Amino acid sequence: MHITKHINTFFVAALLLMASSCSSDFLKEYSQDLSRVKTVTDLNELLMGDCTLPLGEAKIQYSMYYLNNPNYAVLHFMGDELQENISTSGKPDMMSQASTYFPFFCWQRDAWVNFEGKGTLVSSEAKYWDLAYKKIGNCNMVIDAEKNVTCDNDGDRALLRHVMGETHYLRATYYFTLVNLYGKPYAPATASATPGVPIKTSANVEDKDYVRASVAEVYDQITADLDEAENDLKDVTAPQTVYHVGIEAVYVFRSRVELFMQNWQKAADYAKLALEQDSYLQNLVGWKTGYPISSDNKEVVYSNGASCFGNIVFPYPGRKNSYGSVYSPAFEVSDHLVSLFAADDGRRSAYITNQDDVNSHLWSYHKINNSTAHFNVYNTASDVFCIRTAEAYLNLAEAYAQLGQDGEACQWLSRLRAARVASNATVSLQGEALVRFIREERERELCFEGHRWFDLRRYMVDEKYPQTTTIVHTMSAYHIVDYVDVRQYTNYYRLEPNDNAYTLNIPKDVRDFQPSIGSNPRPDRKYFKQELASEEGGDDDM
Repeated sequence: MHITKHINTFFVAALLLMASSCSSDFLKEYSQDLSRVKTVTDLNELLMGDCTLPLGEAKIQYSMYYLNNPNYAVLHFMGDELQENISTSGKPDMMSQASTYFPFFCWQRDAWVNFEGKGTLVSSEAKYWDLAYKKIGNCNMVIDAEKNVTCDNDGDRALLRHVMGETHYLRATYYFTLVNLYGKPYAPATASATPGVPIKTSANVEDKDYVRASVAEVYDQITADLDEAENDLKDVTAPQTVYHVGIEAVYVFRSRVELFMQNWQKAADYAKLALEQDSYLQNLVGWKTGYPISSDNKEVVYSNGASCFGNIVFPYPGRKNSYGSVYSPAFEVSDHLVSLFAADDGRRSAYITNQDDVNSHLWSYHKINNSTAHFNVYNTASDVFCIRTAEAYLNLAEAYAQLGQDGEACQWLSRLRAARVASNATVSLQGEALVRFIREERERELCFEGHRWFDLRRYMVDEKYPQTTTIVHTMSAYHIVDYVDVRQYTNYYRLEPNDNAYTLNIPKDVRDFQPSIGSNPRPDRKYFKQELASEEGGDDDM
């Protein structure tokens, strides 16, 4: 099997003893990374250069359109935040992106098989697994290298504490992402017996067959890393930029992890600690123009990497092509999500917009700058690994509601909503109705920040208030008529409640290379309806 030499994933280990060329390349890169670490400043540079995610951008070069570093944009395609832009007048722009995201968007059994049934997406399927384990491997190197660094003064010692705290935080976030993609959702009664993902916490190359730790063991590793991050960062001066982790980010993320584990009191405690650090909320009431999420927004506590997601779903918002036609999005904001925003909710124009598609006024993504004026400029905030104070409000409200402290939950939720909606900001609900309202508020507030898919999963296994949903997505095929791409047919796919497709299968590359890791069962999924473009309705086709 070919191993891409720059992918520093843990499961390469066994191959190192069998393929000398791969072994040489891998070990050489590993040695170079460590050889440059002589001081704590070197360690900090290794952290920022190799452990964090790259920045994303939309780029025009030599009249060609490029998207650099989408990172985990795939998370936005699997839930109910997006829908396909079905057009009969011509193919929406960048529908080529749909072929890459189709197996995720329509919950296919094999994410390496494209819309035409061809196995062309093997590398696309594996990149989410590879990226996280590459970053985990680099975090392991930084943590292992701590013992080789000598600190000569208080400044060095303080910097070392920050580097180690930040590295443990990052490793926790990557394992959290992996276990929520490739492991079943955390159910307290069964987590210890449910396969999660393999754990590796050392940079040493090991000759062994890897197996998956349980979901509970992965979460234990996540909380252990966050304990280390808290110990290192709680007395350290807050970072000057959103690109370094501070204690507030640790508290917010820890509260999220405790929510997923249904440890409601701990979730409340950590969310409250975060808000004691900073409770700032950006006022979105009456929002008119601009993009609300950036490094300039004081509500953004921390950002790892940055987004080009907006340009995946809509490459040229508000712009006409050389033929005078207006560009249209390949994917639009779902009717479901649009319906959740009241008319006087500032997020309805701040987070989404219907002004970019000037002909049909389709609703499109608007959180992070995806304008054509912003081409060739790296974005400054992440669409998935972004920590905001708003999440702490929601985590605290949800934890209190689950604990039966409805009054406190309503108080914190009302404070958040006062900075978002012009009227009816105050919430006065109880019990399950309150919990469901908080979940809707999470949809509104945290849309397109990587939360929704993971939230849908955890709601299914909530011990007190389980909640499931059915999602329908479509994918269309186009053919050329008089030199124009015209819709030929549309297939409809359904994700059922508690469907096994809420968990991705282990990538084919990984399963082929190390069968000991195993696989996750995912059902074969065909369309349940096919609609021809000339038809008014459509015929069921099972």
